[in-house]
Amino acid sequence: MQLNTKMKRLAQIPPLAVIESEALRLLAFDGEELTLERDEVLFRQGEMGDCGYAVLSGTIALERKAEMPTPVRLIKAGSLIGVNSLIIETERPASATARDKAFLIKLPRRLVLRVVDAFPSAAMALNDYIATGLAEQARALERIAQSIDLIARSYRSSETLTGT
Repeated sequence: MQLNTKMKRLAQIPPLAVIESEALRLLAFDGEELTLERDEVLFRQGEMGDCGYAVLSGTIALERKAEMPTPVRLIKAGSLIGVNSLIIETERPASATARDKAFLIKLPRRLVLRVVDAFPSAAMALNDYIATGLAEQARALERIAQSIDLIARSYRSSETLTGT
């Protein structure tokens, strides 16, 4: 794929969409192109992550094995998989498998860290993106906790009324 085409596609993916063109050029030039065929595994749950993946075409299914079944999350073109692995070594929380032929760019942590070191605005954009995601997760967890508290209070009230 042409460098300019890769840059244009990367520029459509948050948080890469807000970083300066020279930083994007470095990611597009040094990022590793990958093509996955249908049902090909990108990574497995529990593996250590040392990179993120920009999905430029196709669909990737993220599946998490847990005691309680979790729904499959489909990641389409214009998405970034493994944001946390761009910055720190972390365990992959799910397995990623191509649902159809997919084209990705692998963004190794060492490359991303080199870019954020050289381009402070790129560092701020990535920081803001991660902070926003964490804040959204915290709000969702707070809503869940409030719902559980409401159910628990309702249950305690019914116990009091019935004498059980």
